[in-house]
Amino acid sequence: MATWRRVAPLCEEAGFDTLWHSNERFYREMWIRMAVSALGSERIGLGGAVVDPFAVHPAITAQSLATVAELSGGRASLALGAGGSGFPMMGIRRERPAAALREALQVMRPLLAGETVTLEGETVTARAARLHFAPPGPVPLWLATRGDHTLRLAGELADGAIVATYARPPEVRAALGLVEEGARRAGRSLADVRTMVRVDTCIHEDEAAAAEAGRLMLAKLLWLSYPDRRFVERAGLEVPQGVERILAERDYDRIGEAAPLIPDDLVAAFTWTGAPEAVVERVTEVVRETAVDEVGFWLLRAGDQTLEEAVRVVAAEVLPAVARHEAGGPGR
Repeated sequence: MATWRRVAPLCEEAGFDTLWHSNERFYREMWIRMAVSALGSERIGLGGAVVDPFAVHPAITAQSLATVAELSGGRASLALGAGGSGFPMMGIRRERPAAALREALQVMRPLLAGETVTLEGETVTARAARLHFAPPGPVPLWLATRGDHTLRLAGELADGAIVATYARPPEVRAALGLVEEGARRAGRSLADVRTMVRVDTCIHEDEAAAAEAGRLMLAKLLWLSYPDRRFVERAGLEVPQGVERILAERDYDRIGEAAPLIPDDLVAAFTWTGAPEAVVERVTEVVRETAVDEVGFWLLRAGDQTLEEAVRVVAAEVLPAVARHEAGGPGR
């Protein structure tokens, strides 16, 4: 936890808007890390991502989120998603994710607003559920996804849509189009939904080491999404059969074997990796050519790079370039 006591004030001083905390099981627990960050900072937003409706009941998730929101003075937000991390170890099956996420939002939003909730859903049940305390204000609920149905659902019901993890303008625009479809279905517009493109990012002068980190993360992404490959097809690419054979065994411990087999074109489509100037060019291209509101950097580390070093290089090299573009650019 010593790292997190240092990272929150570092990110705050560096000018980041939000420090997002991953929910990768079975590593250090997300809510506790968010609490540590809350106590070590004053202004920065504190996000949790991604929480699924399968491993933990959405009412309990609302309780945890409201607690961190109260502790931080209203700085907490949460991204829901279909999940998958740790599911094999817990014997959990991800079924009807779009329905489960819809019902999770239908339970959590009124709970966080102080209401009593009853829902007999297909995947979620709540019976006169309520929280016995309230967060200090509205708590943003994002939906993080790359799937077609859930991108539309984000536009329909969520406060924000996190597009994960398209790294190029054409795919980002296509995903935002699906968010907009969902928004229109609910009588909203894309302007009513906060949008973020969230990309696994590794900045390092050793470009091969940075790409290696991207390959491993992409192998995990492909494992979690299996067998859905629509997001890969949208990018005009395909997953090599050697990778698919390993992932089809559904053995999480074999992901590392699949990573070296992932080609460079997949890495380029779904990650930002490489030397600072190359990553800056790719990030500003997305900001310049799409209507996305925010850019999220899910930081990977190459070699012996520390988390603090990864934060500093993004803050020093990428944030100023993005800020310069936003100051003069046409985006929302």
